[in-house]
Amino acid sequence: MVGFLHDQKDNVHFYQVNWPENTVQLGVLPKNLWVDQGHTSNGVAGYGFFLGLFGMFVAFRQRKRAMGGRSKTLLALVVLLFLAVLFTLSALIFVFLVTNQTKGQHISEAIAGSSANYPANRWTPETWFKAVLELPLADNKQRDKIDSNVTNMEAWRWMLIPIFLTDIACFSIALLDHFKQKRGVQSEFTMEK
Repeated sequence: MVGFLHDQKDNVHFYQVNWPENTVQLGVLPKNLWVDQGHTSNGVAGYGFFLGLFGMFVAFRQRKRAMGGRSKTLLALVVLLFLAVLFTLSALIFVFLVTNQTKGQHISEAIAGSSANYPANRWTPETWFKAVLELPLADNKQRDKIDSNVTNMEAWRWMLIPIFLTDIACFSIALLDHFKQKRGVQSEFTMEK
């Protein structure tokens, strides 16, 4: 999405809209474009990548570790996974909330004709480009490219759900292993007494 937005802004600049009585050069991005939900989703993905690497490191250490004793890296993984669950849940709520707040808007011919960058309303990239697709665009190649990217924007929003479910599953597994280790250490301690 970020690459598409930069390409449109830097290389395309305007969309020609052929209304029946009026032809308008509409700026590719509105004046009030809200991109925070994209940054939030990218943050979730980046954090997940880091956790995947750290999780592999912890799993490798767990296999090499002698039986008995607690693993501080496993405890760190449990804490980081709990934070991932909270982060992904908040991102999921935020992204869907922002998208729902800005959906159903339309681009007005009267307002579009007065300014290159559409000044009315607040938009997300997904809702803006859905509204652009409702217009009689002059270039069908642009329409096809926008349509393809709108599909991608919808997909990354919905991808937060499996990421959230994966976070919950990984957190649960790591927490169970942590409790299993804790019980093992306690039983060893009782046996020594």
